[in-house]
This record gives sequence, C-alpha cells and structure tokens, in this order.
Amino acid sequence: MLKPLGLSADAEETYRCLARHPRIELPELTELLGWPEQRAGTCVRELLDVGLIRYSLEQPEQLHVVNPEASLVPLLTRQELELLDRQKEVTASRAAIEQFVAEYDSRVAATGYAGAERLIGVDNVRARLESLIGEVETELMGFSDGGPQSEQSLAAARPLDEAVLGRGVRVRAVYLESLVNDGPTARYVEWMNQHGAEIRTAVTLPLRMIIADRKAVLVPMNVEDSSQGALLIRDAGVVAALCALFEVTWQQSSAFGDSREVRDALGLTRQEQVVVALLAEGHTDDVVARRLGVSVRTCRRMTADLMVRLDARSRFQAGVQAVRAGWLMGDDTLLEAREADPA
Repeated sequence: MLKPLGLSADAEETYRCLARHPRIELPELTELLGWPEQRAGTCVRELLDVGLIRYSLEQPEQLHVVNPEASLVPLLTRQELELLDRQKEVTASRAAIEQFVAEYDSRVAATGYAGAERLIGVDNVRARLESLIGEVETELMGFSDGGPQSEQSLAAARPLDEAVLGRGVRVRAVYLESLVNDGPTARYVEWMNQHGAEIRTAVTLPLRMIIADRKAVLVPMNVEDSSQGALLIRDAGVVAALCALFEVTWQQSSAFGDSREVRDALGLTRQEQVVVALLAEGHTDDVVARRLGVSVRTCRRMTADLMVRLDARSRFQAGVQAVRAGWLMGDDTLLEAREADPA
C-alpha cells in the first residue's frame, strides 16, 4: 500500500507493527518483528525521515505513530506533485524530440534525392538501420552477403532481433552457405529459428540488402565497399523490383545447413559449381573468396581440390578439362554468378 509513496516493504511492515503496538521502544519492536536490530533500526529511520512516526517527548526512547491523516495525506500530496512535475518533464522532452526529428528530416531531405536517402559513414548507416528495424510492423527480409561476424557483434544484434521477433514481425533472411561452418553464426541462426525467424542459404548473393515492410530497402552505395555508405530507397518501383529479387533468391535457396553435402550428378556441390563458373571467367581467388564469403586460403584449397579431380596442372588446363567433363554450368547459372560479382 505504501510502496507508491516511496517506502520499502520492510518500512511498511514496521509501520503496521507500530500501529498495532503504540508506545514501544526499538528493542521491543525488533523482537516483535523477529529481525536483527540493524534491519529494524534502518526501517525506523526511514519512517522518521518521512514523518510517519516520532519519538515521545516525555519518554525519548518510545516510538509513537503520527496520526495517519496528518502524515500519510501530506506524503501522498507530495508524491502527486512530484508526479505532476515528472509529467511536465516528459511533455517537454517529447516536444524536444519532435523538434529534433523535424530538423533531422529536413537535413536528410537536403542531402538526399527523390526516393532515396544517402547515408555516409558506418555510424550513420548503423543508426538509420536501427531506426528502420525499430519501425518494422509486419515483415523484414534481407541478404547477408558478408563473412562471419564475431560473437560480440552477434550478441550486440540480439536485442534488436529479439524485439522485432517479439512484435510478431515475419523475419526472412538468406545467408551465404559458407556461414554454415561458422560456429557463432550457426548458434545465432538456431536461436533466431527458435524465436520464429526463417533463415536460408545461397552459395552467392548479389548484394547486402534489408527490406522493411516492402516499403523501404537499405542497400550499399558500393557493393564492393560497404564503408562508403548506403542508400535507403523508398521509391515504389525500385522497392518492388528488389522485393522480386529477394523472392527469386529465396525460392532457390536452401534451409540453413541442408545443402552442405548435396552434390549434383557430376559430384559437385553448389559451392563448387559456382567456383568452377567464376574461375572459368578468369576471376582471381580474392574475388571468388569474397563472393563465397570464405577466406582466400579456403578458396585456394577448394581450387586445388578441383584441379586434382580434373587431373589438371594449371588453371587453363582445368578450364579445358571442366568443359570436357561437363562441369561448366548452364547459361542461367553462369549469368547469376556473373551478376553476383561483376568485377
């Protein structure tokens, strides 16, 4: 009852005990409460401070309860006045925030262009991303085309993802297949799945992308260098096209972890198929590794294994042998790999 007035539970119990046993001293009160003397003494000081009890003028060791109407009513009035002051502060803060938002929107309008907001710098991108995800109401979709993140980064992202999933938002994401082998990522995906997210994988992805409610899309300004900034696109036509790209990729992707050992009729995994295609077009190990989200060392090991299986001593000979063996993919898949990395 008295907690809203700022009193602890122990102080309230002490007050009730004193109301039932007026004109007692601290040792007797301590015995009635069954507490250590220090605990009871702390509660007595708390009640004295707010004027609910007092010491007797005639017998200074006795504790008296002050008339509740004379003590509790003023205390309640004080709390009401403090609450009113707090409400005034909240109202003033809300007005300040609205003014800040208006100024921010004006600055964005001055630096952007129709249908898109330009975000320069990692900090600006991160801040806008957090704001965008915080506003999602029904659906969040995305491509994650980078390599593995640290456990610290994943832990920092968890509260935001947990809040989105807790609101009942449908979350779908496509990761690079290489991330299946990363322990922290695999554990994070398992946690996401347990909370209702849907995660799939693809060997390569065209770009990093986040789509919010099919109304806004965040993409890098330069797919090869995300540090340059990002574009937040709201143009309806562009958003619709990128949503279609996501859906096509989603349909062609696999559940997280399902495709690692799946091989085609020629004995190639999906990852090996893309490596063959990219190498046949003359891409370096650095480019292939970046598109797969693996280290250059891993990429070279994969390339060396493919050359052994083709019985080739050079990359040129490997290309010839791959054609003869029917390893090169059809035009559609080659086009997909080419679009994934135009470099």
